Amino acid sequence: MIVSSDFQTVVVGFLCSYNNAKEFKDGTWVQITGKIAKGYYHGDIPVIQIENIKNTDKPKDELVYPPDNLYIPTSTLLYNGS
Repeated sequence: MIVSSDFQTVVVGFLCSYNNAKEFKDGTWVQITGKIAKGYYHGDIPVIQIENIKNTDKPKDELVYPPDNLYIPTSTLLYNGS
């Protein structure tokens, strides 16, 4: 995700749970639907319980951009310990 006007990026995503994840090779692009549930990974976190998954094409642009000029980046808050 792009987090600033100078195109700094951070990795964002949700932890997902799918029993047959080994069916997909590393680097495969997929489209999923599921439900968000309480999970655990070094503490309580949201986890998507995948209900439907299918292969999809790689997008032309892999980055996610802030939605508009009202976006308030939190990266400085995270890095400064605030």
